[in-house]
Amino acid sequence: MSRLTVVSLRKVANRTLPIYQKIAGDAVYATRLTQAIRSNNLNALGQLLRQATFGFNDFGTNGFGFNIGFAAPLPANQVENAITKRGTVKPTTVSLRSIARRLLRLLRRIAADKAFATQLVLAARKSNNLRLRALVAPLLPSGSLVAARGDSTGIVLEIKASTGAVFVTQFFVL
Repeated sequence: MSRLTVVSLRKVANRTLPIYQKIAGDAVYATRLTQAIRSNNLNALGQLLRQATFGFNDFGTNGFGFNIGFAAPLPANQVENAITKRGTVKPTTVSLRSIARRLLRLLRRIAADKAFATQLVLAARKSNNLRLRALVAPLLPSGSLVAARGDSTGIVLEIKASTGAVFVTQFFVL
């Protein structure tokens, strides 16, 4: 059975951090990515993801967000990050850039701080959602963490962008 590990979580944070940095810092890139997501254009999405990161095994979109996966060490085969706008209205460039900016501190902390990543993984494995919230909330703007859930396979965060749109961000293993 696949299980989230500290190594897997840190790997996906390290590899996706450049994507979110590019979304937050480059309006043209963010606009192109939003267009690829909204139109389910996998060719454009793949090209854009390759501009920001490397070594991914798969990627996809559902019109409301995207996912990207990387090889993971056992007891998992793959580690994924997915971000999807909740609801029936597709994301805008403004909302995507806002959520990317909000995720940067969290991703940097996971990538740089093994002890912090360990605390996240342990809280997730124990389904200790209050502990997950306590760990994540200080790294986000006040009131933007809507929900935090975890289990042995991953972490799910619902985060409100400055536009009011809620995005579901997942870190999970397959």
